[in-house]
This record gives sequence, C-alpha cells and structure tokens, in this order.
Amino acid sequence: MSGVATKSLSFLNGELCRPVHLSRAAGMLTIFNINQNRSQMVLLSEWKKKKQRAYLKAEVAKMLNLSRKTINNLVDKGIFFPPIGAVEGGKPTWGFRSYYSESQVKELREIQAGRHMGRPRKDGLITNNQTPTSLEMEISMGNSAQLYTKDAYGNFIPVFVEKTY
Repeated sequence: MSGVATKSLSFLNGELCRPVHLSRAAGMLTIFNINQNRSQMVLLSEWKKKKQRAYLKAEVAKMLNLSRKTINNLVDKGIFFPPIGAVEGGKPTWGFRSYYSESQVKELREIQAGRHMGRPRKDGLITNNQTPTSLEMEISMGNSAQLYTKDAYGNFIPVFVEKTY
C-alpha cells in the first residue's frame, strides 16, 4: 500500500527520518532527520525497535475510507491533528508532502470510530459503519494477514488472522 517515496521514510521519536548509511559491524545507522535538517547516528537496535512507518495523507484517507479533502476538513475543524511535514520544523507546508506515523494512524482511527455518521439518532447512539475495525486497520497497514475461504454462494469469508509483527 505504501508508495515508493514512503518506503524510505520512517518516524523515529516522532520525527521524520531517512536512513543514509548502515554500518552493521559497528551496529550503527546514519539517518538524516528531515525535521531537524541534520544527520544523526543511531544504534541499529534502537532503530529496529522504535521506527514507525510513514504514511502519506492520501494513504491514510484510503485506509480510513475517507477522501483527502475530508481529512483536510477534519484537520481544519480541529477534530484530527495535522500531519508532520517533510520540511524543517515539521509544519505541514503547501507544496511539500506530509506524513502520519503508524501510531498516529491508529489514533486517527479511534477518533473516527467515535464519530457519528449520517443523520442523528433520536436515542443519541453512535452509528458508524464506514470506519474499519482495528483488526481491518492492522491488515491494511501490513501488520497482519488474513485468510479467506469461499462459501457455496461464492462469497469470501474471513477465517484466520495472523499477526506478523
């Protein structure tokens, strides 16, 4: 699901980074911190434990069954928090891409799941059939795999879910 430009970018401690050079013998990784506009040395073990994938706003919108414009509107209304821009300082800027981390995407899903969709109900309960479940979100993020079987009518039914992380 990730685009070509997104594969090389990751979040480390809430900042957008790109790996530059790996020294396996020393166990060190040189990264370029985009938000601070400088190179840093990081332990390879720390990188593997703490890095999170970066998702473009369009990818997040697709995972949440929303449009990019809807995400922009929700950010403007203060319901969603803004993404982190690929510029110094991290402020989203027009003309530059902006990204959400894995944990931020999960948080946005929780926010969206608590919102009512459609006409208000008289009893005040929340109805939201558009937002994916947390398990469906894990699958779309690539953290799980799902196996389907076909029933007698030709419908695919999920049978098995495996966590891959």
